[in-house]
Amino acid sequence: MHCRDVMLPYVYKSYETDSVHLCARKMLEENVGFLPVVDQHEKLIGVITDRDLTIRVLAENRPGSTQVGTVMTTGELLTCRPEDDLKPVEERMMEAKKMRVPVVDDLGECIGIISLSDIAQSERSWRTAHLLREISWRASEPPIKR
Repeated sequence: MHCRDVMLPYVYKSYETDSVHLCARKMLEENVGFLPVVDQHEKLIGVITDRDLTIRVLAENRPGSTQVGTVMTTGELLTCRPEDDLKPVEERMMEAKKMRVPVVDDLGECIGIISLSDIAQSERSWRTAHLLREISWRASEPPIKR
């Protein structure tokens, strides 16, 4: 099975210059908790989650006008291509503890999303259960004090 077989092809996205307020409204309106973040050329440069908004905006008392680009998750983004085999992508999801993966084309534009729920609808239940267990397991750590 390939990534294109399970990806959601319609992508709601946020721009790095959008305000976090606009981003949160878009998440609310589209009922999603994850948005790829793109630059002015539509290239994937990061992702933002409802958790990012909670931890990096609300918990730090940042204003709603804060730009998404200052609070998004960047670095080594977990991505895949439509033609990639799904199994290695699932392995990378488990290693990185990520429930969603942007699918990018040859130009680096986000053309889809694969979520754990997309995989659950296409995989055998035991495989999905293993994937969920590995992604969601976290070692107990005390909360970070600021």
